[in-house]
Amino acid sequence: MDDLDIAAQPRCPLDGVLMRDDDAGWHCPACGLVVRHDETMTRPADADDIPGIHGG
Repeated sequence: MDDLDIAAQPRCPLDGVLMRDDDAGWHCPACGLVVRHDETMTRPADADDIPGIHGG
């Protein structure tokens, strides 16, 4: 995996088609599956233990 893989558009888990941006998240143009951003982007439970940029 390289830096470009991190920013890549997701693929549909059902048929592998490249998903497109939507107001709510991503949608598959082939099967119509919608993946909402709030369902996929969650904060790790242990994120409070990670120091900030300035060490705080």
